[in-house]
This record gives sequence, C-alpha cells and structure tokens, in this order.
Amino acid sequence: MAELSWLLGLALLAAGVWRVRRQSEFAGRWLAHYCRRQQLQLLSVYRYRYRWRNGRLLAQFRFEFSHDGLQRDEGELWLHGLRVMEVSLPVLREPPSPML
Repeated sequence: MAELSWLLGLALLAAGVWRVRRQSEFAGRWLAHYCRRQQLQLLSVYRYRYRWRNGRLLAQFRFEFSHDGLQRDEGELWLHGLRVMEVSLPVLREPPSPML
C-alpha cells in the first residue's frame, strides 16, 4: 500500500511539472507572436509568481522587450492554464528628436 501511494505521489508531481513546463512554453510562443504583431523585439520571458484572483490560480510572467533596439522595457502576462487573461505594457516614450 505504501508503494502505491508513493507511485501516485510521484505521478502527481510529474504531472504538475509537465503542466508548468507546458505553460512556460506557451507563454514564450504567445509573447513572441504578440511582440511580432506589435513590432517589438522580445528579449526574455520568465515566470514571476502565482496569485489567486477571482477564485482562479493565475500565473504571472514578466517579459523584457525593446521597441527601438536601445531601451529595455518590461511587460506582464497573466495566464490561467493556457488562456491569456491580461497583457500589460508600459507607456512607450519616443526619444526626443534633435533640434535643427
């Protein structure tokens, strides 16, 4: 009986790791597509934390991007499973133009 519960626990752990990995890969692919559509350069993506919101467990990813190739900005992506709940970007400022 102890072996069976140990195997069940191991299977649940493996399923959890597989789900987290699948979600991370989905976030990376989705953000790459999103940044291409917005004409941004995606630099990095990382999982930041989990949070309960409205009775759902949401995963928050942060990503770094560049809109001009010089500056680095950070945005947020919230996922519920493999479903995008929210994307937020900072207000992008254009560099001042040189006065002629």
